[in-house]
Amino acid sequence: MPREYSKLLALPAAALLLVASPCVSFQTSKLATRTTSTKIAMTSSSEQQLLKDDLVALASSTRRGFSASRKDRDKAKSIINELSKLSPTEEPAAAYYSDAQATSDDIVPSLAGKWTLIYTDAPDITSLDAPVSIQKLGRIGQECDPPLIKNVIEWKRPSWASSLPFSGDEDSRILQKIVTEGASTPADNPTVDLKLVGLEISGTNGSMEESNSGLVNSLLNGPAALFEQNPIKLQGPLKGPFGKFDILYLDDEMRITKTYQGYYTVNVRQEKENEWF
Repeated sequence: MPREYSKLLALPAAALLLVASPCVSFQTSKLATRTTSTKIAMTSSSEQQLLKDDLVALASSTRRGFSASRKDRDKAKSIINELSKLSPTEEPAAAYYSDAQATSDDIVPSLAGKWTLIYTDAPDITSLDAPVSIQKLGRIGQECDPPLIKNVIEWKRPSWASSLPFSGDEDSRILQKIVTEGASTPADNPTVDLKLVGLEISGTNGSMEESNSGLVNSLLNGPAALFEQNPIKLQGPLKGPFGKFDILYLDDEMRITKTYQGYYTVNVRQEKENEWF
């Protein structure tokens, strides 16, 4: 039985006479619906923010999940499960529909944009932060520019190499981008299918002056300078399967995905003034 009718049965007879008026009933129903919807929206928004704050705090305390214990990972999973129930975006994969399948020209929030990783439990990512390495892991991000999705890894000069010649300076960095192509449909939403299409490597070296450009001088200024002057962009005609992911949560600030291997990633959208790639 609809809730409105169950309420009517509980009303006194005199009140029923008043509610029986179509005009009064319609206006009262609209007001009640609008008031209830507003309360639900406010409650959901407040709950979302609290959960997001808890997840950000956990991500920070576990170094993006790299030092997370099993208890930490279980807590993160619990928060993610709760947030997924409150996702404000009905079609989070819509940015990767084909043009013919797109439901709107202005989909907000959108998966498109630049994102920075703040938490993951994926071993292929957490294993990148090796204690001894020829390069130091920096930030990790993702550039979503439909139909492309580029997984971005920042590599820096390790502290132990600071005294070595030809190693660059502390601002030197190399950006490695795994280039994939994403696709989804309304029937597959919120799943995005990936195909590997290429690789890009570029560099920046803060100490290198324009007058010192050229292959020899690039080599003398370290690998970052070399890739700054000679970036690599490999993209062939062949495309290979690269897995899939489900979008569990998406708003204007945060995105949570789950791979088909069952691993989670949490990203926050980059602000234009703080973009690092």
